[in-house]
Amino acid sequence: MKDTRLLKMFNDTKDVLCKYDYYIHTAKRILHLTNTELKIPHLMGLQYVGRPNQYAGDFGVYAVKKGRITLESLEKLVKKYYKTKEKQDRMLKLIHLKLDYLYLLPEMFCSYSKLHLFDINHNPDSEFDSDYLLIHRMEDKVLHLGIVKAQGKEKGLCHCNSFITTYVAERDYDILYRDLSHSYEITKIVREDKITKQAEVIYQSEQASLREKSGIEKMLYAVGIEPEEKLVRYIMKLNVKFGEYHTLDMLSDTEQLMKKCRDKRDEALVKDFISLWRKCTDGI
Repeated sequence: MKDTRLLKMFNDTKDVLCKYDYYIHTAKRILHLTNTELKIPHLMGLQYVGRPNQYAGDFGVYAVKKGRITLESLEKLVKKYYKTKEKQDRMLKLIHLKLDYLYLLPEMFCSYSKLHLFDINHNPDSEFDSDYLLIHRMEDKVLHLGIVKAQGKEKGLCHCNSFITTYVAERDYDILYRDLSHSYEITKIVREDKITKQAEVIYQSEQASLREKSGIEKMLYAVGIEPEEKLVRYIMKLNVKFGEYHTLDMLSDTEQLMKKCRDKRDEALVKDFISLWRKCTDGI
């Protein structure tokens, strides 16, 4: 039977990174993260297989899709091109620290409070060749996603260029970021479908949520609407679901709200909100 494990890893990673754009919001900047499948072989560690960078970029994509390289042949290639057992073991460990945990990439963009953004430019001695480093710490491991600025493109446009996992039990698990002098709290992450352009907030920090809640209450008070807890909660749900802040005009335009719905779940949320909105604004 044909070994398709590597191809599955490639396709799963493509579904996460290439189907969507991600807007990573911090207090000082917004990074627009967009990727093509050409970035994936490098994230998988295929640049360490065979001759230097033989399986990186477009040839790496072609080789994985056509089965020219598989998980089984990958190990054979490492043993062929690295002569000592020590070197072979080290390179295989490095590759598997990438491959084995790519399936956790979605976790880096979801609602975890310990998600941080590190500016790699403040650590010039680091060998990690990225402009930013996205860190996600789990119970026993830390995921690192390297991000580089797109050259000559729109401000804030970035691509992924590296991925690695370290184990918390190891002494130097934090070596890539422990000496960085600047870090930025991520307030929210918006995921946008590249084709439909439909957006959704998939991560929001507790502090950002509190600020948003306060802003909604003030907005309602200003026009004489009692900011009932249930109403505020529904408005926040709309903001998260559709990836944007809804003003009073937007909330009042029920026809446009319905047009945003992508499925029956969206429709149920919007219909429930409209019913509550009409009740709370009756007579105003």
